Formats: sequence, structure tokens, C-alpha cells
Amino acid sequence: MSYKVFVLYSHLHDRLFVGYTTSLTDYMITMNVMESDNPLYEFRPWTLIHMELFVAEEEALIRDGFLKQEIGQNYIRREVLPMFDFGS
Repeated sequence: MSYKVFVLYSHLHDRLFVGYTTSLTDYMITMNVMESDNPLYEFRPWTLIHMELFVAEEEALIRDGFLKQEIGQNYIRREVLPMFDFGS
């Protein structure tokens, strides 16, 4: 089983979301399509802007934690987000 650490971006709200899962497809459907009690649903549409694969859940948790910290968020905004053109 592989663990996916991912970063989603809501262009309309300029919000990042970092998480990890074993089923990114299901997660994306939950975030963008299915109405749910998830408070992040209101920020859709979410775009996948970054993903990393890990074999060990512990490694995925460490990376997930790093990307959720201010230094990780700054890295995403500085290095990853500029690779995308959201028509701004």
C-alpha cells in the first residue's frame, strides 16, 4: 500500500490544504463533488498541485506535518504554486 501526501489549492479563496491518504481519487471526489459536512467543501473547486508517494505511513505523516507548518506552506507558495497558471 502506498501513502500519498498531497497539496490541494483553492484558487478562488487562495487556500492550501495538505493531507495524506491511501486513496487520492476518493479524497478528491469528497472535496469537490460530494456535498458533505466537511467545512473545506465551501472552498471548492480544489486543484491538486503536488503529491508525494511513501511506502511507510510514518514517513508520510512526517512529510504531511512538515508541509502543514509555516515553513512548509511557504515552500509550497514559493516553489510549487508558481508552476501553475490560474488565470490571475
